[in-house]
Amino acid sequence: MDQWMFTAQELQYLPSIANGEMSASEERRKRTQGCTFIHHLGCRLDVPQLTVATAMVFFHRFYTRHSFGVYRELEIIAATCMYLACKVEESSRKVSDVVGYSLIHLHHRDKYNDDKQLFMLWRDKILRYELVLLEALCFDLSVEHPYPSLLVFLEELRVSERIYHAAWGFANDSLRTPLCLIYEPQIIAAACVLLGYRSCRQEIPNHRGSVLAQIMDDRSNVLGEVIKEIMRSYGPRDLPDRRNHRQNDSTSTSNRNRAPVPSSNGYRHQRVNGHPVARVVESRERSANNLGSSALSS
Repeated sequence: MDQWMFTAQELQYLPSIANGEMSASEERRKRTQGCTFIHHLGCRLDVPQLTVATAMVFFHRFYTRHSFGVYRELEIIAATCMYLACKVEESSRKVSDVVGYSLIHLHHRDKYNDDKQLFMLWRDKILRYELVLLEALCFDLSVEHPYPSLLVFLEELRVSERIYHAAWGFANDSLRTPLCLIYEPQIIAAACVLLGYRSCRQEIPNHRGSVLAQIMDDRSNVLGEVIKEIMRSYGPRDLPDRRNHRQNDSTSTSNRNRAPVPSSNGYRHQRVNGHPVARVVESRERSANNLGSSALSS
């Protein structure tokens, strides 16, 4: 896993930036764009959140070895990451389904069967890019996610359902940022719990001796950096787009709005009847820019 951990400074010299193709902020936007596509594709394919998360990590890792200037078709790369993640997380989908739903999303149609040439072009590229992706990953397909640690922290604190969904939503959203390339999953999980409490305007209970309390004591500065990075993904310019995406995907339930429960096939999603999950997520977005490092002050 060490080969996939970088410092924040090292990320300023990734191929797309080092080659002078784009600024660091533009490179970040490209990553967010690709991960957002993976999110919507995962919704349409109805795969577990664990599969979506693994696909996003593959996407981030791929572009540490290759540049966006060389591999400009980031949606096809993102679809390839999803196709491979489905295999890795044992939630396999046919390549024809990955292609079909990708084109449906990109062209905003209910069905996509009027351009066979484009369909076959995408199919051939995904199958070809799969090998390129595997080589870029050095055939290292193991991924550690924040979810196991997040479950431990939430269990320790015996959180309310509202905080549970808020913290899990932050964990899902963190995957659209390069955090997985800089910080350990446990640290990201701890930051998401703090953000969950603060977004719900509740104080974190005193649980001295718990794993979370030890992390807060020992690595408070690092947690503050992670919190700031997550908040960065909720810029004012992004919020209208997020609302539009929710409207465009009204036919499917958002992975980001659902909290998973453990199963033999990873962390599958659980629909919560009667619970205002959507309002929790919207509240999280509205309040994120006001949180600051104060999430550590409770």
